Order: sequence, then C-alpha cells, then structure tokens
Amino acid sequence: MQRRAGDPELRIAVFGEASSGKSTLLNAFLRRRLLPSSARVTTTVTTALRYHDGIEGLRLRTADETELSWPSAAFHGWAGGPHTPSADTLEAVLDQVLTTELALLVRDLEVRPPVRPLGEGVTVLDTPGFSVTDPGHREIAEAAVGSADLAVVVVPAVAAMSMTLTDFLTGPLRNHLDRCVFVLTKIDLIDEDERDGIVEFVGDRLRAMGIADPLLLPCAPGKALEEICGPGDGSRTPDRRSHLSGFRAVEQRILRLAVERRESAIAATVLTLLSRLLVAVEESADAQRAEYRRAERGLAALSLPDFPGFLDTWTRRVLDKVKTGAEDTAMTAAAESERSRLDDKVVAAVADDKIDDLREAASEVSRIVRLHLRQEAERTARAAARRAGELLAAEADELARDFAAQYGALAGLAGEAPAPPVIPVTDLELPDLELSGIDRALTSVGAELTTVGNWRTGGGAAAGAVIGSMIAPGIGTVIGGALGAAMGKRGRDTARTQFLQKARPLIAAAHGELDTLRSASLERICQGLSDSVAALRQKYDAEFSDEIARLTLANERQRAELAAGIAAAERTAAAARHRREQVAVLRGGTSVVSHASKES
Repeated sequence: MQRRAGDPELRIAVFGEASSGKSTLLNAFLRRRLLPSSARVTTTVTTALRYHDGIEGLRLRTADETELSWPSAAFHGWAGGPHTPSADTLEAVLDQVLTTELALLVRDLEVRPPVRPLGEGVTVLDTPGFSVTDPGHREIAEAAVGSADLAVVVVPAVAAMSMTLTDFLTGPLRNHLDRCVFVLTKIDLIDEDERDGIVEFVGDRLRAMGIADPLLLPCAPGKALEEICGPGDGSRTPDRRSHLSGFRAVEQRILRLAVERRESAIAATVLTLLSRLLVAVEESADAQRAEYRRAERGLAALSLPDFPGFLDTWTRRVLDKVKTGAEDTAMTAAAESERSRLDDKVVAAVADDKIDDLREAASEVSRIVRLHLRQEAERTARAAARRAGELLAAEADELARDFAAQYGALAGLAGEAPAPPVIPVTDLELPDLELSGIDRALTSVGAELTTVGNWRTGGGAAAGAVIGSMIAPGIGTVIGGALGAAMGKRGRDTARTQFLQKARPLIAAAHGELDTLRSASLERICQGLSDSVAALRQKYDAEFSDEIARLTLANERQRAELAAGIAAAERTAAAARHRREQVAVLRGGTSVVSHASKES
C-alpha cells in the first residue's frame, strides 16, 4: 500500500474475453501490430507495456527467477535461437515468447515500446483473454485487477455482454466498476442502422449492474489499425469509410481521463489496498483474541496448582490398590496344595520300616514341619511384599507421568520449558519373620498330647522330647515329646496310623497359627507400604511445592496479561472495523469514471 501510494505511475489494465479484439485495440494504441492477436496466444502472464526512453525491448523473469532482457545473447540462448540482432524484431520476439511453449516458463513480462501507450506516466497491463475454456487465463486476469487504477473493458459488439464477461464484471471487477471504461469494439461488423441499438443494449446492461453513468466508447480498432499500418495478413476488404477518427476520439477520451483522474484513480487503488489491510488487521486481531481465549481456557482447566490435593488423591488411591494386591497375592500363595505337600512329606517320613524307630521318625517329622512352615511363611510374606513393591513402583511411575504432564502444561503455558525430574519410589523393605507364635502353639498342642492315656510307653515322651530338642529346639521338643509317647511294641501299620492320627491335628494347628502369622506380616507390609508412600509424597512436596507455587503465581499473572491482551485485540479489531467504514466512505467519493463521464 505504501509503495503504491508513493508511485505516481498510473496503471491501466485492459480486460476482455478471448477473441474480443483486446490485442487489436492495444496495437492500435501502439500504432503497430506489436502484440500477437490470434488463437495461438498461450501466454499465462500479464504483460506490462511501459515506455522507457524511446528504446524498445523487453524484460522477463522466468519461473526459476532468472531475469532476461532482449536483445541479448542470454535471451537468445534461453529462447533457443542464434543471436542475430539485425534479423530480430520486437514483434517476432513477442510472437515467440507469447505463442510457444516458452510462455509456460515466463513469470513476469515487460514490453518497452518506443511510444507512450495512453499518455505519459502510464503503464498498460495487457491481461490474458479469459474464456470458459481457459480457466487459467481468467485467474491471471483476476490477479491483475488488484494492480489496476483504471480498467479498460473490451466488449465485442458482435457478442456483447456475454455471460462470461458479465460474470467477470460482477465478480473480480465488481469493486472497480466505477473505474472502468467500456470500449465497444468490432462496431464495424454491425450494420450501421443497428449500432445505436447495440450501444443502448450494452449501456442498459451496465446500468443494471449498478453503474449509474457508464462510460461506453464504440470504435473499430481493427479498421483504424489498417488505416495506420496498412492491411495485414488475412485482412478484410477495405472499408472506404474512415474509422481512424472515431478510434482517435476514443483514445483521446481515455488519455484525458488518465490525466484528469490520475490522482483519484491512484487514491482509489490505495484506499482499496488500505481496506484490505484493515480487513487483515481485523482478522489478525480476531485470531489473536481467539488464541488468547484458548490459552485462558487452558489455564483454567489445569488442576495442578492444588498440589497437596493432587498428592493426597494419589496417596489414597495407591494405598487401597497396593494393599488389595498384596492381600490377594498372599491368599493365592497360601494354597491348599502346600498343605497336601507337607502331609505327603510327613507320610513319607514314617513309611515302611521308618516307623520302627519312632524316635528317629518323630525327629524327622519335627524337622520337616519346622522347615516347611518357615519356608511357607517366608514365601508368602515375600510374595506379598514383592507384589506390593511392584504395584507401588508402577503407581509411582504413573504418578511421575501424570505429574510431568500436568507440570509440563503449567510450565508451558507460563512460557517455560518443562523438565521435571522423575522421583523413584523407595524399595519396600521386607519385615523380619517371627515364628515364636507357631512355636508356642506347637508346644501347647504337644504338651496336651503327651498326657493322653492311649500312649503305652510313658518313657517314650521324655526320650522323644530329649531327642527332638537336640534336633530342632521349640517345635522339635513338642513334636518329639508328643510323638515319642507312641513308641511301643505294636504293628507297623497300626503304629503308623496312630502316629499320623496324632500328628495331623498337630500340623493343622500349626498351619492355623501360620495364617495368623501371615495376617500379621501383611499388616507389617502395609505399614511399610504406608511409610514408602508417605516418603514419596514428602519428596514430591519438598521438591516441587515451591516451584508449583511459583508457576501458579506466574500463571495468575499470565491470566491477567491474557485478559489485557484479549481487551487490546478487541479494541484493535473494533478500530479496524471503524477505519474500514471510514475508508468505504472515502472510496465512495472517488467515483473516477462517472464524474468524468458527466463532465464530458
């Protein structure tokens, strides 16, 4: 917008459908058949006709940003022909550039004719002829609208106001209609008695589009060009009537308009650009406001600033989950199959002739029971503790991830790079195993058995107790004393049956005591679990409480800044809308062509 406001050059763009006579009109302005005017034209760029010190030539820029000028060896190397300036003409070069495959490689094209088209300080923009079969040409013509201060719209009298042209006028050119000059070409192809009717028809159609006083100029550029340059190839039968004077009148009308309305036409372009700029400002402000509101909602959605509550919730959840997991593991470990295996070991200890030496059998059973119960107690306790540790570690990892996500969101919204360290969970310590409860229970049960009167040998209990105490103190003493009383002269099967009848209740009582011990071990495991969770929570609290408090304050400040940003964006958008309304009023006052038309 600033560049356009500081550039005094007037840009007049010429628009028209394919085969409308647009190139012929321009050639008539140039007084020579410079631009190719045939169905072979394939150019995909707008051509700028700009006078430069009376020296003809051209400059172009290719799609790969290469800049070339003619005449030059570089240009001929690009075009694929020898550099022979004496044989070259600007017409031939333009025909090569605009009607061959080279046109597909050209991005910008400037032609420097030796005459000033449409007056001093004027650049004429020749746009591709658009039609329904060449949508790419229409897109290029549409893009040229934004560069046009004035627009010359070519309307062929033989196909006046087609749907394609009407669509272009009511579409891309709708904001330029008050800066359009309509040249009705090929009027010579219409019978003289029908020409006024065609002019009236086109005028009515333009007024129906909202142009109150359209500037409509009928002429025959082709005939005028023949009078200037002579018949060209394929020219029509010469018309004895002169069309040159009519064309020159049209040309002079456009020249006068360019001189008289230069400033207002350029102002209209600048105001249009300013309006587009204000639209962009308003859209940018609205987008910024929306972004601020998203950030504001993101801050409001965070729950991490309530750091103690965050940790308390985790603590309650993890304790319930880990305790349940440890208890389930302990119950699974205390399977009925373990009791069956112990019974099998006891039966094997008194099998066959082993029952003959009852003292030895009692000692072996005492050892088996003690070892088995100790191993089972250790196994279940360790399994429960191990499971509790696994669950706690998993929950600690989840806590770290959840905390990192929450912390990261909070830090990110505060404009900081989050990098919270992961605090590992402390390993859960296994409690010491205490078997004194089992020993006491066995002693009580064994003492009761030694007093039962169905044992024939009283001395056997004492002897068994001595032997049992030597092999396994505590449990060995009780089992040895109780079972040693069974020593007597009896049959092996009877002795074995009586032995097992007395031993199994004793072992069952020991197992019952083991269940009590297991419950006590679980309580100690849960207490250790509580201590570990408390220690982990304390570490998080000590490590991050101050940081969370700092980030919370930072985000509170940011919320205030966001609120201020939203208010500022709203003010900017409102100001842009107000200024755009003012620009629309100013733009309405620069009705370039209609004023000139009334003066004429």
